Amino acid sequence: MKDGVLITGAANRIGKEIAFYFASKGYDVAIHYNHSAEESLATKKEIETKHGVQCRVFKADFEDRTQTVQLMKEVHSQLKIKHLINNASLFYENSFSKNSISDFDVFMKINFIAPYLLTQQFSEIVEDTGSIINILDTHISQNQTKHFDYLLSKKFLEIFTKQVAIELAPKIRVNGIAPGIILPPKDKNQEYIDGLAQKIPMKKTGNPHHITHAIDFLIHNPFVTGQIVFIDGGENL
Repeated sequence: MKDGVLITGAANRIGKEIAFYFASKGYDVAIHYNHSAEESLATKKEIETKHGVQCRVFKADFEDRTQTVQLMKEVHSQLKIKHLINNASLFYENSFSKNSISDFDVFMKINFIAPYLLTQQFSEIVEDTGSIINILDTHISQNQTKHFDYLLSKKFLEIFTKQVAIELAPKIRVNGIAPGIILPPKDKNQEYIDGLAQKIPMKKTGNPHHITHAIDFLIHNPFVTGQIVFIDGGENL
C-alpha cells in the first residue's frame, strides 16, 4: 500500500489545491468535508482521472467530537496515512464584547480541538515516520481583530504546533503555514483582495500554489519541525 495523506476541509479552495498537490506526487488522498459533498465527489473524480491515485471521501462534523475521532479510524482502515494536513477552518466576524459562549465553543471545536484530536490519533497509527502541517493565518502575529474567536483559536493552534513538535519528535515532524491574502472570502471578489494587497510589503496577492510550494518544502526537509512559515507577502511584518 502506497503512502497517503488526510487533508481536512479539502473539497474546495486551498484544501483542494493541497489535495491535488499530493495526488500529483503519487500519494493516495483522503478528502474530509462536512457540508461540501458534491464538491468533494467532483474533486475525487478529478484527482483519480488526472493522477491515477486512490482518492477517498470522508464526512465528519468537527463540532461533534465522536465524529472527529471516528474520522481518523475510518481513514486508517482504508489508506496508509503518512501526512496529516489540518486545513478545515471556521471563519466569520465576532467580537469579545458581543461574544456568546456558543461562538467560542464552535470556533475552538473546529479550529483547534479537531486538529488536537486528529494529531493525537495520527501519532498512534503512523508507521515509521510522518509529518503534520497545520494551516494557520498570518494574523496570528497580531492582536487587534474583527474576528476575535477565530483568531484566538488559530493562536491556540500555533502554540500547539510548537509544543507538540517537541512531544512527537523525532518520529513525527509538526509545522504550520500561515497564509496571507491568497483567495477572496466567499462573499468578496478578487478586486477586494487586490485592494487589501496594496497595504502589504509585496503589494500583490498570493495564490494557492504559493501554499503548496511551502508544503513541498516542509514535507521534504527532514530537519525542519516546530516552525511557522508565513506565506503572506510580508503582511505579518
